[in-house]
Amino acid sequence: MPVPEVLGLLAPSFIGCALFVAIHQCFGVHVLRRGVIFVDLALAQVSALGVTLAFAAGHDPGSAAGIAYTLFFAAAGAALLTFARALPKDIHPEAYIGIVYVVSTAATMVVVDRAPQGVEHVKELFIGGLLGMRLDDLPRLGLAYGAIGAVLWAARKPIGRASAGGRRSDGMRDMGWDFLFYLLFGLVVASSVTIAGVLLVFCFLIIPSIIGALFSAKPAVSFLAGWIAGVAASAAGLAASFAWDLPAGAALVISFASVLMAACALRSLVLLAPAQGARHLRRLLRAACAGGFAVAIAASAWLVAAPHAEQPVIELLERLAGTGPERFLSADERRAYRQAAASAREKHTQAERMVWQERQARWQGEGLSDEAVVGLGTFQQAFNEMARGEDFVVRELTNRAREREREREAPLVLAACVLGLWLVLSRRAPMPTPAGQR
Repeated sequence: MPVPEVLGLLAPSFIGCALFVAIHQCFGVHVLRRGVIFVDLALAQVSALGVTLAFAAGHDPGSAAGIAYTLFFAAAGAALLTFARALPKDIHPEAYIGIVYVVSTAATMVVVDRAPQGVEHVKELFIGGLLGMRLDDLPRLGLAYGAIGAVLWAARKPIGRASAGGRRSDGMRDMGWDFLFYLLFGLVVASSVTIAGVLLVFCFLIIPSIIGALFSAKPAVSFLAGWIAGVAASAAGLAASFAWDLPAGAALVISFASVLMAACALRSLVLLAPAQGARHLRRLLRAACAGGFAVAIAASAWLVAAPHAEQPVIELLERLAGTGPERFLSADERRAYRQAAASAREKHTQAERMVWQERQARWQGEGLSDEAVVGLGTFQQAFNEMARGEDFVVRELTNRAREREREREAPLVLAACVLGLWLVLSRRAPMPTPAGQR
């Protein structure tokens, strides 16, 4: 598919992600300050219970009745979480939030068990349907989030004092501001969980706020840094979802986690004092070396123990080096291996091209007729059957090569990696020099 068409397909989802990151980050700052990290999951699950009840009652989640169910349960969740301020000090708020989450999840499972196609509904709640967003959904979403953000901005001072006060209650006044905060938060979560899913909503809330806090204590700078990181993670996750046909929600969650790790590495290596950054860099390199030796030891031991099994680490290294197991084969075996591998790749490519045609039609919203689907399935099955014979030849020759590799190289590699790991772990980190002796 041409790049402009791909961008056109992904544009609504990307703009939606940018809106989600912005509005959730406004609440994420308060969530981190309050120390109630998993409040988002609890609110999302209570809202999901409302969506599930609407689904079981025969209402579409986007209908007026479905929205009413969701908003009612979002308000109920806000009231439950507001009550956490009145708990005895011996009960930690996170424990209470966990109970709300577990009970609402159990109730959702009970309702799903009585609903038709309940399993698919639960799957959609967790991973969402982000790729189903349309351009005409964005103005409505932007207006709703703009109104909620305006109310949050107008009440930022009392809500900020309530967040900074932790569990020190100032009577009904703080509980009132807490309820307003959780109600606004519940409205955001109720609207986003039906689109993005429970897991991704948690990432929108927490990860950009953490990244912003890593780089600045100034609210404006922190918000901008977190929003840029969230938008970058959204772009990478959507691109990976389209390129490899992955569930969009799961791909975005992994992308957000990867961006968070990159931000932590940048913070620890670049933005600290030179001496402290160098010390962190040495620790990181030492850990990377130890991890590399450990993986090599595991791969070599697995090759020695089961040469006919899958060897993912060795296959990855061979792919990066542009080689393969044929280096352990004779000239005739190497020729047969390359011919069979090329033929198998061609058959699989033809089958994947047919799958791509069906997927492209699905992304464009056109779909295929029943006859076209049956025809594609028949051709794909025929190509797969032809490829199986070639795959068998490749597999048998690969097993023969792995046996020779185990005899010639694996013991030496295993011994060298064990020695390398011992040398890395046995080195003691230099002790810091006291200030008076410098």
